[in-house]
Amino acid sequence: MQAHPCENGVVLFSTADPGYGIEVVRHVELDAALPAMRIRTEYRKISGHPVEVGVWSITQMKDPERIFVLLPESQHLAGRYIQLMETKPAGLRIEGSLLSLSRNPQETAKIGTEGSSLLWVGTECMVRIDAETGPGDYPDGGCVTEVYTNPDPLAYVELETLGPLATMAIGESIERTTTYSAMPRLAADPDADARRVFAHDL
Repeated sequence: MQAHPCENGVVLFSTADPGYGIEVVRHVELDAALPAMRIRTEYRKISGHPVEVGVWSITQMKDPERIFVLLPESQHLAGRYIQLMETKPAGLRIEGSLLSLSRNPQETAKIGTEGSSLLWVGTECMVRIDAETGPGDYPDGGCVTEVYTNPDPLAYVELETLGPLATMAIGESIERTTTYSAMPRLAADPDADARRVFAHDL
């Protein structure tokens, strides 16, 4: 991994993956006026046979009070989400356009949705994650975002954003941008804070 400074952040360069022949470049930039960070992830195909891939970004965070996913009005997934592991996350529920869940402390759990906005709610702050979207076939049956929860004693979760699949040949590149926005908790109820954060989207 190499790192080079840029005007508002840093650019990270990976070594090429020997199996896929792809170099990953991450452009990490802080917003000068807002508590926000943008990460533009770029895949560059530099060697080997053509491969079908999609940009997949994983954000690992500590155990939240609750996680929310803003679901789109028009959906193709039956049940509005896909269960990707045998066990469901704890407290999974859907109220209107908001899907929410907690970490399952006993077993691994994972779901996928077509929603492009996630919200991690901690005790004192929240982090909203917005994924760039566009046309195309998405992995895991059409998932734009996925949430994984890890059991005890490693109390963490993973918030994942996925890009559409593309077949890449040498010299080609694909990219996707994910935006992270931090904000304070204002209500004792995480559902109330989530409705406030997504007020313009509901």
